[in-house]
Amino acid sequence: MVVNRLKWYLEFYSLNNNVQFAFRHRRKTTDHTMQLYDIVTKSLANEHHILEVFIDIEKAYDKVSKDALLHNIGINGNMFTFIRSFLSNWSFQVRVGSTLSQVKYPANGIPQGSILSPVLFSSS
Repeated sequence: MVVNRLKWYLEFYSLNNNVQFAFRHRRKTTDHTMQLYDIVTKSLANEHHILEVFIDIEKAYDKVSKDALLHNIGINGNMFTFIRSFLSNWSFQVRVGSTLSQVKYPANGIPQGSILSPVLFSSS
């Protein structure tokens, strides 16, 4: 329910980056592939050069600043309060075999594995 409401809010108030395709209504990540194919095909036909850069950010969710996300997301009211609480009150623990690590309370980052995290990451 929260994810659907947040997605609606971000779309309705045009708070998403216009080139963002993932996690948006009626847009797919494959749309970017089709755009790239179209650009490459037209450029080759016109003998133009193309430069494309792909970036994979290591530990991307872990590097999101909670404060910056909350400041830049553009929401307020109960939704803002919920997201601030969601980002502030989480911890993690790692299990290797039967051994558990200590519980960690990260200063930054977005919880991995949450249905809300990809939408928040896209908005950061």
